[in-house]
Amino acid sequence: MTPSWLIELPECDSTNTWALAHAEALAHGACVWTRSQTAGRGRGAKRWFAPPGVLTASFVLVQPSPLAARQLSLAAGLAVAHAVEDLAPRARVAIKWPNDCIISDRKLAGILCEHAQSSERVVIGVGLNLDPKWEQAPEQLPFALEGTASVAECCHADKAVVPSMPEMLAALRRYLIEAAGLISADGFNRLLTPLRNRDYLHGKQLQVEDGAQQHAGIGAGIDGEGRLLLRDGATQHALSSGSVSIVGPGEDARRFSRWFVVGDRKTRKRPN
Repeated sequence: MTPSWLIELPECDSTNTWALAHAEALAHGACVWTRSQTAGRGRGAKRWFAPPGVLTASFVLVQPSPLAARQLSLAAGLAVAHAVEDLAPRARVAIKWPNDCIISDRKLAGILCEHAQSSERVVIGVGLNLDPKWEQAPEQLPFALEGTASVAECCHADKAVVPSMPEMLAALRRYLIEAAGLISADGFNRLLTPLRNRDYLHGKQLQVEDGAQQHAGIGAGIDGEGRLLLRDGATQHALSSGSVSIVGPGEDARRFSRWFVVGDRKTRKRPN
């Protein structure tokens, strides 16, 4: 039986577009999902390609705290990481500011957060490579060859069963709702430590383009407003937005750990 919170569309151009158009009628925790998204959107003018096996869904949350989109994206990235690691224990998911999830230097998921107009509702779009069938979409192979990861490959490495899309949707929803609750109670600062523990860019040599401006330096973490910290000699910049390129390995290869306690389950340290 389909749960009441799940709205499955046979096909749509973009789940985020659909959810934004119907946001006022959707409850906290509602999820809009399709197996056939024809015009997925990423940050800016970027597209999100979704052949069969790519999970494309948008979650609606009532979030009275006035968080910027970048903060919501980072919080959602933590939720994606935790959900994936629950269902594919071999996975080790890092967060690449501002809106990507990474496994072994390859992109696993992208996140697009948008505020509904005249409402406290936010829409969190997730595009996750669950078990993508790139061979069924040859025009999208260049995208795949750029370096994508999938949940399926982590499961296959353990000879485990790949989770179904409904299973993954339920896990994502649970952690997104929990993250929203933490933020409402304690603000974004509650997530800073787990975010920094998973920060993919920390210690790497970066180049950041933000419109006509370009910055170069070493990734130095994430601040309390969700901005990327970039160290250039004795100067440190706090960047609110931008397109990030990694131009060198840098100085840090830190491990990362679980990001918050769920129920009575203890936080677990990742092995070295």
